[in-house]
Amino acid sequence: MRTNIMRVVLPLSVSLLCACASQQPSPSVTMSTEGTTMVRSATVVNVRDVTVRGDNSQSSGLVSFAGAILGGIAGSKIGNGSGSVAASIGGALAGGMAGQHAEQSAATHSHTEVTVRFDNGDERTYSVDPGQDFRIGDAVQVTATNAVTRLSR
Repeated sequence: MRTNIMRVVLPLSVSLLCACASQQPSPSVTMSTEGTTMVRSATVVNVRDVTVRGDNSQSSGLVSFAGAILGGIAGSKIGNGSGSVAASIGGALAGGMAGQHAEQSAATHSHTEVTVRFDNGDERTYSVDPGQDFRIGDAVQVTATNAVTRLSR
């Protein structure tokens, strides 16, 4: 009888001990759309070149100031007496104007806007480099990857 009890108690105790043992948690699964690429077909419906000038209110004036200083120094080397003073003033004015023009030119950039119509009728406008040649009626692929969109034929 003792053997029969051992045959029942031993497997039962092993089962209880296994049930109480801690198990490793399953690894968590993280879903992400990072790296997703979406390609859509579209047709070009409009192309236009755009030139954007920098905002003059954000101009520091530092380049104009430096141009005026350098122009004044260069002008002071011309002539003697009152001629040197006049040349300094003229050089400072010319240098300041040249500096202002250089600062505005650096803040100006050009790009091309291409408007496309998708197969479902939606229209979107994308900015592309001026060197890319798109024409109205071209069939294009719009590829979007990680918030970067590209147009290609």
